[in-house]
Amino acid sequence: MAAPAPRLTEAGIDRRVLAWQIVMFGGIVAAICTMNVFTELANFGRDGARLPWWKPVMWEFSSALLLWVLIPFIARLYRHAPITARTWRWAVPVHLAATPVFSLIHVGGMVLLRKLGYGLMHAHYNFGAWWPDWIYEYRKDLVTYALVLAGLQAFRIYRLWLESQMTAPPVPAEAPPASGGQAVPESAPLERLVVKKLNREFILNASDIDRIDANGNYVIIYAQGNAWPLRESMATLERRLDPARFARVHRGHIVNLDRVCEIQPWDSGDYRIKLADGSFVNFSRRYRSRLPQLFN
Repeated sequence: MAAPAPRLTEAGIDRRVLAWQIVMFGGIVAAICTMNVFTELANFGRDGARLPWWKPVMWEFSSALLLWVLIPFIARLYRHAPITARTWRWAVPVHLAATPVFSLIHVGGMVLLRKLGYGLMHAHYNFGAWWPDWIYEYRKDLVTYALVLAGLQAFRIYRLWLESQMTAPPVPAEAPPASGGQAVPESAPLERLVVKKLNREFILNASDIDRIDANGNYVIIYAQGNAWPLRESMATLERRLDPARFARVHRGHIVNLDRVCEIQPWDSGDYRIKLADGSFVNFSRRYRSRLPQLFN
Protein backbone atom coordinates (compact mmCIF):
# COMPACT_ATOMS: atom_id res chain seq x y z
CA MET A 1 0.00 0.00 0.00
CA ALA A 2 1.37 3.42 -0.94
CA ALA A 3 2.45 5.68 1.89
CA PRO A 4 0.09 8.60 2.59
CA ALA A 5 1.11 11.97 1.22
CA PRO A 6 2.72 14.25 3.79
CA ARG A 7 0.29 16.71 5.39
CA LEU A 8 0.69 20.32 4.32
CA THR A 9 1.64 22.81 7.02
CA GLU A 10 1.92 26.61 7.06
CA ALA A 11 5.73 26.36 7.13
CA GLY A 12 5.69 23.81 4.31
CA ILE A 13 3.51 26.06 2.17
CA ASP A 14 5.85 29.00 2.81
CA ARG A 15 8.86 26.94 1.70
CA ARG A 16 7.10 25.61 -1.39
CA VAL A 17 5.85 29.00 -2.56
CA LEU A 18 9.25 30.62 -1.93
CA ALA A 19 11.05 27.87 -3.86
CA TRP A 20 8.75 28.26 -6.86
CA GLN A 21 9.11 32.04 -6.74
CA ILE A 22 12.90 31.73 -6.87
CA VAL A 23 12.75 29.24 -9.73
CA MET A 24 10.15 31.08 -11.81
CA PHE A 25 11.33 34.67 -11.37
CA GLY A 26 14.99 33.68 -11.60
CA GLY A 27 14.46 31.49 -14.64
CA ILE A 28 12.40 34.06 -16.53
CA VAL A 29 14.80 36.93 -15.81
CA ALA A 30 17.87 34.85 -16.71
CA ALA A 31 16.26 33.65 -19.95
CA ILE A 32 15.29 37.19 -21.02
CA CYS A 33 18.77 38.53 -20.23
CA THR A 34 20.48 35.74 -22.15
CA MET A 35 18.23 36.31 -25.16
CA ASN A 36 18.95 40.06 -25.07
CA VAL A 37 22.71 39.45 -24.89
CA PHE A 38 22.68 37.36 -28.07
CA THR A 39 20.34 39.86 -29.75
CA GLU A 40 22.78 42.71 -29.06
CA LEU A 41 25.73 40.68 -30.34
CA ALA A 42 23.79 39.71 -33.48
CA ASN A 43 22.70 43.31 -34.16
CA PHE A 44 26.26 44.62 -33.92
CA GLY A 45 27.58 41.75 -36.03
CA ARG A 46 25.00 42.42 -38.74
CA ASP A 47 26.25 46.01 -39.00
CA GLY A 48 29.84 44.82 -39.30
CA ALA A 49 30.82 46.18 -35.88
CA ARG A 50 32.55 44.15 -33.21
CA LEU A 51 31.06 44.26 -29.76
CA PRO A 52 33.00 42.70 -26.84
CA TRP A 53 30.85 39.97 -25.33
CA TRP A 54 31.20 41.29 -21.81
CA LYS A 55 29.44 44.57 -22.57
CA PRO A 56 25.95 43.20 -23.32
CA VAL A 57 26.42 40.73 -20.45
CA MET A 58 27.16 43.70 -18.18
CA TRP A 59 24.22 45.71 -19.53
CA GLU A 60 21.64 42.97 -19.13
CA PHE A 61 22.69 41.18 -15.97
CA SER A 62 23.37 44.38 -13.99
CA SER A 63 19.72 45.25 -14.53
CA ALA A 64 18.63 41.69 -13.74
CA LEU A 65 20.63 41.60 -10.50
CA LEU A 66 19.01 44.80 -9.22
CA LEU A 67 15.58 43.49 -10.20
CA TRP A 68 16.31 40.23 -8.35
CA VAL A 69 17.23 42.21 -5.22
CA LEU A 70 14.12 44.40 -5.42
CA ILE A 71 11.51 41.67 -6.01
CA PRO A 72 11.38 40.61 -2.31
CA PHE A 73 10.63 44.22 -1.34
CA ILE A 74 7.84 44.40 -3.91
CA ALA A 75 6.51 41.11 -2.53
CA ARG A 76 6.59 42.50 1.01
CA LEU A 77 4.64 45.58 -0.08
CA TYR A 78 2.20 43.36 -1.99
CA ARG A 79 1.48 41.32 1.15
CA HIS A 80 0.32 44.52 2.85
CA ALA A 81 -1.38 45.97 -0.24
CA PRO A 82 -2.67 43.11 -2.41
CA ILE A 83 -4.72 44.09 -5.45
CA THR A 84 -8.09 42.39 -5.11
CA ALA A 85 -11.70 43.27 -5.88
CA ARG A 86 -12.01 44.76 -2.38
CA THR A 87 -8.65 46.53 -2.09
CA TRP A 88 -7.72 47.79 -5.55
CA ARG A 89 -9.05 51.32 -4.96
CA TRP A 90 -6.35 52.01 -2.36
CA ALA A 91 -3.79 49.33 -3.28
CA VAL A 92 -3.27 50.48 -6.89
CA PRO A 93 -2.32 54.06 -5.85
CA VAL A 94 0.08 52.62 -3.27
CA HIS A 95 1.88 50.60 -5.92
CA LEU A 96 1.86 53.47 -8.42
CA ALA A 97 3.49 55.68 -5.79
CA ALA A 98 6.13 52.97 -5.23
CA THR A 99 7.12 52.68 -8.91
CA PRO A 100 9.32 55.84 -9.08
CA VAL A 101 11.23 54.70 -5.99
CA PHE A 102 11.59 51.23 -7.49
CA SER A 103 12.85 52.68 -10.77
CA LEU A 104 15.32 55.10 -9.17
CA ILE A 105 16.87 52.33 -7.08
CA HIS A 106 16.87 49.95 -10.05
CA VAL A 107 18.47 52.41 -12.47
CA GLY A 108 20.89 53.90 -9.92
CA GLY A 109 22.12 50.50 -8.80
CA MET A 110 22.30 49.26 -12.38
CA VAL A 111 24.46 52.25 -13.44
CA LEU A 112 26.73 51.80 -10.42
CA LEU A 113 27.28 48.11 -11.23
CA ARG A 114 28.03 48.93 -14.86
CA LYS A 115 30.57 51.58 -13.88
CA LEU A 116 32.26 49.12 -11.55
CA GLY A 117 32.25 46.40 -14.22
CA TYR A 118 33.59 48.70 -16.90
CA GLY A 119 36.30 49.86 -14.49
CA LEU A 120 37.43 46.28 -13.97
CA MET A 121 37.72 45.95 -17.76
CA HIS A 122 39.66 49.25 -17.95
CA ALA A 123 36.84 50.98 -19.82
CA HIS A 124 34.47 53.86 -19.12
CA TYR A 125 30.67 53.58 -18.93
CA ASN A 126 28.55 56.64 -19.75
CA PHE A 127 24.86 56.40 -18.90
CA GLY A 128 24.04 59.70 -20.59
CA ALA A 129 21.88 62.61 -19.43
CA TRP A 130 20.42 61.35 -16.17
CA TRP A 131 16.84 62.66 -16.14
CA PRO A 132 15.88 62.15 -19.82
CA ASP A 133 17.41 58.67 -19.76
CA TRP A 134 15.75 57.88 -16.43
CA ILE A 135 12.33 58.82 -17.84
CA TYR A 136 13.01 56.34 -20.66
CA GLU A 137 14.03 53.68 -18.14
CA TYR A 138 11.04 54.49 -15.89
CA ARG A 139 8.60 53.59 -18.67
CA LYS A 140 10.21 50.17 -18.93
CA ASP A 141 10.35 49.78 -15.14
CA LEU A 142 6.63 50.57 -14.92
CA VAL A 143 5.89 47.60 -17.17
CA THR A 144 8.37 45.43 -15.25
CA TYR A 145 6.73 46.34 -11.93
CA ALA A 146 3.30 45.42 -13.33
CA LEU A 147 4.61 42.05 -14.55
CA VAL A 148 6.15 41.34 -11.13
CA LEU A 149 2.79 42.13 -9.48
CA ALA A 150 1.07 39.76 -11.91
CA GLY A 151 3.53 37.03 -10.96
CA LEU A 152 3.01 37.69 -7.24
CA GLN A 153 -0.76 37.52 -7.73
CA ALA A 154 -0.36 34.14 -9.46
CA PHE A 155 1.69 32.88 -6.51
CA ARG A 156 -0.91 34.24 -4.10
CA ILE A 157 -3.61 32.22 -5.86
CA TYR A 158 -1.29 29.20 -5.76
CA ARG A 159 -0.83 29.69 -2.01
CA LEU A 160 -4.59 29.96 -1.43
CA TRP A 161 -5.02 26.72 -3.37
CA LEU A 162 -2.38 25.00 -1.22
CA GLU A 163 -4.09 26.24 1.93
CA SER A 164 -7.36 24.81 0.67
CA GLN A 165 -5.65 21.40 0.50
CA MET A 166 -4.72 21.53 4.16
CA THR A 167 -6.80 19.02 6.04
CA ALA A 168 -8.15 19.84 9.44
CA PRO A 169 -6.74 17.77 12.33
CA PRO A 170 -8.94 14.92 13.53
CA VAL A 171 -11.36 15.99 16.22
CA PRO A 172 -11.05 13.71 19.25
CA ALA A 173 -14.14 11.86 20.29
CA GLU A 174 -15.87 13.11 23.39
CA ALA A 175 -15.23 11.10 26.52
CA PRO A 176 -18.11 8.83 27.50
CA PRO A 177 -20.03 9.70 30.65
CA ALA A 178 -18.70 8.25 33.88
CA SER A 179 -20.60 5.58 35.76
CA GLY A 180 -23.84 6.80 37.19
CA GLY A 181 -24.48 9.03 34.21
CA GLN A 182 -22.29 11.91 35.48
CA ALA A 183 -19.99 13.60 32.98
CA VAL A 184 -16.27 13.68 33.63
CA PRO A 185 -15.36 17.25 34.65
CA GLU A 186 -13.03 19.09 32.26
CA SER A 187 -9.70 20.38 33.53
CA ALA A 188 -9.30 24.09 34.20
CA PRO A 189 -8.06 26.23 31.28
CA LEU A 190 -4.33 26.62 30.96
CA GLU A 191 -3.04 29.78 32.66
CA ARG A 192 0.73 29.34 32.22
CA LEU A 193 3.02 27.58 29.78
CA VAL A 194 6.62 26.49 30.18
CA VAL A 195 8.64 27.13 27.02
CA LYS A 196 12.31 26.59 26.21
CA LYS A 197 14.64 28.91 24.34
CA LEU A 198 18.45 29.06 24.24
CA ASN A 199 18.62 26.13 26.71
CA ARG A 200 16.58 28.09 29.24
CA GLU A 201 13.04 27.61 30.47
CA PHE A 202 10.57 30.48 30.63
CA ILE A 203 7.09 30.73 32.08
CA LEU A 204 4.52 32.52 29.92
CA ASN A 205 1.20 33.73 31.22
CA ALA A 206 -1.59 32.76 28.84
CA SER A 207 -2.92 36.32 29.02
CA ASP A 208 0.36 37.61 27.49
CA ILE A 209 0.00 35.51 24.32
CA ASP A 210 -0.87 37.41 21.13
CA ARG A 211 -1.24 34.49 18.76
CA ILE A 212 -0.13 30.90 18.16
CA ASP A 213 0.96 29.60 14.74
CA ALA A 214 1.33 26.02 13.56
CA ASN A 215 4.83 24.98 12.46
CA GLY A 216 4.96 21.28 11.63
CA ASN A 217 5.18 19.25 14.85
CA TYR A 218 5.64 22.46 16.81
CA VAL A 219 3.68 25.61 17.47
CA ILE A 220 5.17 29.09 17.63
CA ILE A 221 3.83 31.23 20.46
CA TYR A 222 4.04 35.00 19.96
CA ALA A 223 4.02 36.96 23.20
CA GLN A 224 5.41 40.33 24.28
CA GLY A 225 7.38 40.78 21.05
CA ASN A 226 9.08 37.36 21.19
CA ALA A 227 8.52 34.03 19.44
CA TRP A 228 8.63 30.86 21.52
CA PRO A 229 8.63 27.35 19.99
CA LEU A 230 6.68 24.66 21.80
CA ARG A 231 6.53 20.99 20.87
CA GLU A 232 2.80 20.49 20.96
CA SER A 233 0.08 20.17 18.35
CA MET A 234 -2.35 22.97 17.67
CA ALA A 235 -5.33 20.73 18.42
CA THR A 236 -3.97 19.72 21.82
CA LEU A 237 -3.04 23.26 22.80
CA GLU A 238 -6.41 24.59 21.62
CA ARG A 239 -8.21 22.19 23.97
CA ARG A 240 -6.05 23.34 26.89
CA LEU A 241 -6.63 27.06 26.40
CA ASP A 242 -9.57 29.08 27.70
CA PRO A 243 -12.16 29.15 24.86
CA ALA A 244 -13.49 32.46 26.19
CA ARG A 245 -10.09 34.06 25.57
CA PHE A 246 -8.57 32.11 22.64
CA ALA A 247 -10.11 31.12 19.33
CA ARG A 248 -8.98 29.03 16.36
CA VAL A 249 -9.43 31.29 13.32
CA HIS A 250 -7.47 29.32 10.76
CA ARG A 251 -5.94 25.88 10.25
CA GLY A 252 -2.63 27.37 11.36
CA HIS A 253 -3.64 30.21 13.72
CA ILE A 254 -5.03 30.67 17.23
CA VAL A 255 -5.50 34.26 18.44
CA ASN A 256 -6.00 35.91 21.79
CA LEU A 257 -9.35 37.68 21.43
CA ASP A 258 -8.19 40.48 23.73
CA ARG A 259 -5.47 41.30 21.15
CA VAL A 260 -7.81 41.56 18.16
CA CYS A 261 -8.02 45.15 16.86
CA GLU A 262 -9.81 44.75 13.55
CA ILE A 263 -11.39 42.19 11.23
CA GLN A 264 -11.07 43.05 7.53
CA PRO A 265 -12.93 41.37 4.63
CA TRP A 266 -10.48 39.56 2.38
CA ASP A 267 -10.73 37.94 -1.03
CA SER A 268 -12.13 34.46 -1.66
CA GLY A 269 -14.64 34.96 1.16
CA ASP A 270 -11.99 34.97 3.87
CA TYR A 271 -11.23 37.61 6.48
CA ARG A 272 -8.01 39.08 7.82
CA ILE A 273 -7.49 39.82 11.51
CA LYS A 274 -5.24 42.64 12.69
CA LEU A 275 -3.74 42.15 16.15
CA ALA A 276 -2.53 44.70 18.69
CA ASP A 277 1.13 44.00 17.82
CA GLY A 278 0.47 45.06 14.21
CA SER A 279 0.58 41.52 12.75
CA PHE A 280 -2.12 40.00 10.54
CA VAL A 281 -3.54 36.49 10.41
CA ASN A 282 -6.02 34.94 8.01
CA PHE A 283 -9.54 34.16 9.19
CA SER A 284 -10.40 31.10 7.11
CA ARG A 285 -13.82 30.38 5.65
CA ARG A 286 -13.74 27.09 7.56
CA TYR A 287 -14.04 29.06 10.80
CA ARG A 288 -16.29 31.80 9.43
CA SER A 289 -19.33 30.52 11.32
CA ARG A 290 -17.53 31.34 14.56
CA LEU A 291 -17.43 35.06 13.78
CA PRO A 292 -20.71 36.08 15.48
CA GLN A 293 -19.88 34.05 18.59
CA LEU A 294 -16.42 35.48 18.99
CA PHE A 295 -17.33 39.15 19.26
CA ASN A 296 -20.83 39.28 20.65
